Amino acid sequence: MMDRPPSKEEVLLEWFLGDSKEIAADLKVAAADAESVRDGIVSAKGELDATVQAATRELVAAHRELAQTLRDAKASNADAARSVAATSQDAVSVGVRRSIPLLVVYCGVTATIGATLGAAVAILLVRHLV
Repeated sequence: MMDRPPSKEEVLLEWFLGDSKEIAADLKVAAADAESVRDGIVSAKGELDATVQAATRELVAAHRELAQTLRDAKASNADAARSVAATSQDAVSVGVRRSIPLLVVYCGVTATIGATLGAAVAILLVRHLV
């Protein structure tokens, strides 16, 4: 006996089932690829979070170091300004102390010269009037 040829419905059903199997296999591959991509994204997110946290810690540490450096520089500048002011004040005091004797001598010499000239003029006037 000979087998009967498949009907159109049977051929279409076989064709549909074959395509369905291929589509199902493609979907399994696509789902595996999507799961792999999702795992990669989760892994990259974790690495990115760790990188951001490390960068944030480094930035905070650098900011603290900069702030400390600025405070140190400000304190150093204040110390230098106080030192310059004290040195200047000392120099002025020393200058005044050194110049007072010179001023006394200068004033004494000028007063002596003035007194001598005044006496000479008085003597000349007395001689001339007498």
